Amino acid sequence: MDDDRITHDPPPRPSPARRIVALAVPAVIGAGVALGVVGATVGFGGGDTTIIRESAGTMVASAPNASVAAAEAEGQAKSGGSAPALSVAELVKRESPAVVLVAVSDGDDGGGFGSGFVIDRKGHILTNAHVVDGGDAITVTFSDGTREKARVLGVDNSTDLAVLKVDEVPAGVRPVALGDSAGLVVGQEVVAIGNPYGYERTATTGIVSALERRIESPSGFAIQNVIQTDAAINQGNSGGPLFDIAGRVIGMNTQIASQTGGNVGIGFAVPIDTLEPIAESIINEGTPRHAWIGITGRELTPALAETLGLEGTRGVLVTETVEDGPARKAGIVAAQDPNADVPRGADLIVAVNGRPVTDMADVSRAVAGRRVGDRITVTVRRDGRERTVALTLQDRPAGVERP
Repeated sequence: MDDDRITHDPPPRPSPARRIVALAVPAVIGAGVALGVVGATVGFGGGDTTIIRESAGTMVASAPNASVAAAEAEGQAKSGGSAPALSVAELVKRESPAVVLVAVSDGDDGGGFGSGFVIDRKGHILTNAHVVDGGDAITVTFSDGTREKARVLGVDNSTDLAVLKVDEVPAGVRPVALGDSAGLVVGQEVVAIGNPYGYERTATTGIVSALERRIESPSGFAIQNVIQTDAAINQGNSGGPLFDIAGRVIGMNTQIASQTGGNVGIGFAVPIDTLEPIAESIINEGTPRHAWIGITGRELTPALAETLGLEGTRGVLVTETVEDGPARKAGIVAAQDPNADVPRGADLIVAVNGRPVTDMADVSRAVAGRRVGDRITVTVRRDGRERTVALTLQDRPAGVERP
């Protein structure tokens, strides 16, 4: 893997990155299961930083704008308004029974484990795809000690999601409530619950440290709009929930950045708005589906806006539209030359579903939280005038990474 495949957003590097090399970390034992650690490192001047995601038996390496107010309002509207805050003790007591230990056997000497969470009384459990990858047998352990064999209903490697199914959920388990990640703000309190190093249902607290991070999925796809948190996340937390202080799941803990292989306060969770519609399609249709608009875009920076005579305007210039994709079918116009330094002739997207957008992360977030077949509106500026077009989101074609 070359350096340009690292897709997270580290601070500015004091020196050029070295080529990634493998890093072996001694195995640890937890819950009677051996968990190996293998990472990849990239130099950040002061040392090697490892981007880690826990998998079954091994560890594999990967590498606020104008729309915040509208996003927060939409998130509250979707959830029926703001919910009362809980104390950490209240939250953990209420939600931890729905957090499970996912143990995976690979049929040989090893195996591994991670975390997961129950989303309904039918026995559906969400976890990371890399937790169950390569496993021959999967066992889920609940807080009362009940163990159930689980089967994999489906996986989506592009978002590192797996949906498991058990036949029975213990009577005392209350499925988690899925919240909304669209309205998150930096500084918001969060709680992570999982099974680090096999210490079951460990709770840690922190804040949303940053938003709109990018990490690399097991399949090499970039996962957009990832939540960064300083809540302690370690090996074994993968697949576990990240809660807001009202006890709603806002993300799935997936990776950490570390120079030691352990938590240093930089953890990443895939937003629940991205995962929920994909999980729903796996449960209902047996396959992951991804809402897709079919464009490539470029942020309208102040310098570019001045060149194009659009001073004071924010938005996303459409550099390309995909043939037979939703955007082109709706009449959205792409730049004359997608590779030009100044993409002329392009529609400027200024809002999606009435929410202002300033970069492609905003567009991606607006689309990723929708379902295939949903209708959305896109407001564009063309020839000095704004117009709004409606389009129907399609299923993203295989191998396509753009929104």
